[in-house]
Amino acid sequence: MSVRHVAALAAVLGALAGLVAGSLVGPGREPVTLAEQVTPPTTARPARPDPAFAAGAASSPRLAPLLAGTDGRVDLGALLRAPLSELRTSVLTALRHRSEGGWLYARALARQCSVLEMIEMRDRLVPAAFQPAIDLNQPVAQRALTLRDQLMAGCSQLQPDELLEAMNVPPGAADPLIAVMDQPARPGSAEARERLAAILARPDPLMLAELGPNLLARDGEALVFDGRRIDGEERQLLEGAALLLPCSLGLACDGQDEAVWGPCLVDGLCGTTTREDAVMATVNAGEHPERRAAVLAWVERLRTAVVARDVDRFLKPPA
Repeated sequence: MSVRHVAALAAVLGALAGLVAGSLVGPGREPVTLAEQVTPPTTARPARPDPAFAAGAASSPRLAPLLAGTDGRVDLGALLRAPLSELRTSVLTALRHRSEGGWLYARALARQCSVLEMIEMRDRLVPAAFQPAIDLNQPVAQRALTLRDQLMAGCSQLQPDELLEAMNVPPGAADPLIAVMDQPARPGSAEARERLAAILARPDPLMLAELGPNLLARDGEALVFDGRRIDGEERQLLEGAALLLPCSLGLACDGQDEAVWGPCLVDGLCGTTTREDAVMATVNAGEHPERRAAVLAWVERLRTAVVARDVDRFLKPPA
């Protein structure tokens, strides 16, 4: 796997989904923290009735079912699978459910507009002759262009203040997922255990995606799981598994995932159709099939521990 491909995947994952993908480019680079990816907070406006939102939800038969769960709660995960052309309705729907974790989802949805900014910046700064060639005969490239156009339509509908509200989450925001992620906890402390227990009590797939490998404890340059240090090449496989863990718990990781189609338009890397393919490319599983099996085995171990709410498997054992 080329350094160029790894860097492109890391850039898209980090900029668009906060997946701590920087840890994939080498053991010497620390993962990007959530605080580094969020712009300075502004004063958030309280939730308010929005006539445009109400009209949009009513006129969108593909989105209206998301608002009518049997328990009265919105299916936040379904908002990530909604058409990109309906982005404004999805963002405002998530914001109206911030007390259920919707602000985290609104932020992730709004971040998708960043891929358009990345393409625009590249086109402005890089002469056409030096831009990556994209084979428009490839189905993946055609799909990427279609999704770009849909995203352009969706992002153009978002008002600047709506985008700021979604992106800028103030300290102490009334969002249970962001609150637990931002809870300060010194590694190895009782607070760290409590924070991890709270994360596993509601293992939301998007929250786990934002945490990425940071879900795991560290021991120097190594990660820790099941009471042992994971370093070197095995650490890279475990990091890849941490990025795929949310997919095993229901996160949409198919061709609509920006981590899949974004690199195609940003860097001309159009060889993947799912997030699993993208992660496997970073570990060079094509030339080393045993690495694919190893990553998937790690995914299952992580998933089993998460489903069982087994905090101890994620903590560094006492010295």
